[in-house]
Amino acid sequence: MGNTDYRGKVIWFLLTCRPDLLPVDLKRQGRAEEHIALFYPDSPDERRALLRAMMKKGGMAAFSSDLEKFFLDHAGNLSGADIEAVLVRSRMRAALRNQSAVAEEDIKGALDDFIPPSYPTEIELQNIVAVLECTSKSLLPKQWRDADRKDLIRRANELVAFSRESGEG
Repeated sequence: MGNTDYRGKVIWFLLTCRPDLLPVDLKRQGRAEEHIALFYPDSPDERRALLRAMMKKGGMAAFSSDLEKFFLDHAGNLSGADIEAVLVRSRMRAALRNQSAVAEEDIKGALDDFIPPSYPTEIELQNIVAVLECTSKSLLPKQWRDADRKDLIRRANELVAFSRESGEG
């Protein structure tokens, strides 16, 4: 990263759910030009795109439109990792039935049985820190673009203190 001979020739991607814990020298301009915040899918179209991406990643065949609708109607506000976990579990269910292809019953059974982890304080903190670290307002969802940074910093500090006290984080 420090070799200026490579400036403009190498693209680095640093990914974390807690950018506030990265060393400052990794985040400064000249090292990481653009800080992009990523959030849970917020709309049906985003959830559909994420489901399809996770299916492609897992090498799964496309769902029928009815099954895709069922999945999206019953998946709530799952994260990408949660959606992937449901798909992995559906493949496990098929394998336990000695089937190579995942059937509708496998998807429905895995989705019905799945309990997503719940860390609301940590998720709120991750969202706030992502907003604070983002370097372009235009890359933030509308509800975060004009958020008062002082309020966000205050809330982040409250959440960190709560996490330490409760043992959640």
